[in-house]
Amino acid sequence: MSVDTASANTTPGDLAALEAQLQALSHSDQALKLIQLFATNLGKTKQRQRVFNAKGALVREPIIYQDVLAQGLIEADEDPFLLLQGDIVATDAAYFMGERLTGTKFAVVTSTCDLVPKRRQYATLLSVQTINSNDPRTPQLLGELLKFSSTQRMYLPPLPDDPSEVIGNALVFDGIVQVRIEDLLIATRHASLSLVGWRIFGSLVRTLMVRAGASEVKMRSSA
Repeated sequence: MSVDTASANTTPGDLAALEAQLQALSHSDQALKLIQLFATNLGKTKQRQRVFNAKGALVREPIIYQDVLAQGLIEADEDPFLLLQGDIVATDAAYFMGERLTGTKFAVVTSTCDLVPKRRQYATLLSVQTINSNDPRTPQLLGELLKFSSTQRMYLPPLPDDPSEVIGNALVFDGIVQVRIEDLLIATRHASLSLVGWRIFGSLVRTLMVRAGASEVKMRSSA
């Protein structure tokens, strides 16, 4: 057993031991660094876009509860779902800073287990912005997105119903959108994230929410 595995399997005896084990888990940026290294090794922007635009690379058709149940991928006693974390949806019932957003797609941030009806009142979303071929800023934006060097956006390929001028999408992390669960559950599903897409999405969400700096660790350790 590796040292990391042994440490993870050891029950902490006090708060100091608990914090020591959480150091490498709750605030680590290693996942993001690994994503960035992988993207860099793919070569230039066109090669990166070709890899991430491949069918099933980052997104796939919506995952349907009845389908995965019939395939034996989940147990019959698990909660049935209408949506999954990371699903790309369209709804006109979401709000940002008190303003209702219309004609926009979103990615679902709330965990799948909290999307079960009546378990929560509200859900968290992130806006999806289209990247158009006729926008002069597109080459620079694609270059940045496909390096995964920014924590403000995540690259997504064109979605099935996007117009022909849309050559990609940007999932925007700068701005938390809210919606009532009951409204979200009747939203139109356009896609689900693939396993890799979901891992990248989760890494960026964690980096956004709980990224730690060395000075912050010192401040919180002071008496």
